[in-house]
Amino acid sequence: MRTLAKSSIAAGAIGAAAALLFSGTAQALTTVGSGHVDVLALAYDDAANKLDLNVELANGTTAEPADVLFDVTSAHQATTTSATACRTDLGTNWVLPRLDTAGKLWAGWNTDGLNLADFGGSVTADLLSYTAPTGGQVAVYDASTGTTRLHTDPACDDGTIAVSETHHHPTWVFTQPGTYTLTFQLTDTHITDGAVTSDPVTYTFDVG
Repeated sequence: MRTLAKSSIAAGAIGAAAALLFSGTAQALTTVGSGHVDVLALAYDDAANKLDLNVELANGTTAEPADVLFDVTSAHQATTTSATACRTDLGTNWVLPRLDTAGKLWAGWNTDGLNLADFGGSVTADLLSYTAPTGGQVAVYDASTGTTRLHTDPACDDGTIAVSETHHHPTWVFTQPGTYTLTFQLTDTHITDGAVTSDPVTYTFDVG
């Protein structure tokens, strides 16, 4: 089982501030707090033989993950009377539902920018590292099947999502309020072009 790298919140905040200070141009963050959004929008550039990972917004436009803040508001709070292993903690969790629900983020992924058959039917999204508030974990699972697709606790998951759907909306769970960052990189093998990757990209969720 692969060990995920968990860095400190302070280090993540300093890194983000430095990126803004030295980027040369200020980029206003797009805050998304409700409605449809494909957090992981996968694409393949055959000319460059490179995978790409973006965010697809409700209006169909794409954005760089670094330019988007996912606002998981108090509307996402859900209270559980018992913990469910590798999904939810006892008490309050913040849940992004698998079904479109007014006032809540409907977060999914899509592979519209590539042909899954060219990659043997799935592309791997590796969670390289993450930051979380004290005691915080992130779970992504399919409520209809009970399958955990990702969990930040290595005891629950190996830190990868096998993206095999053209469009899919799982359930996302954050167990503590605070700021979370998830750094992903796509890796796989193209049927004719061989091994391909994307650049690492970082997603930020403000929970609570």
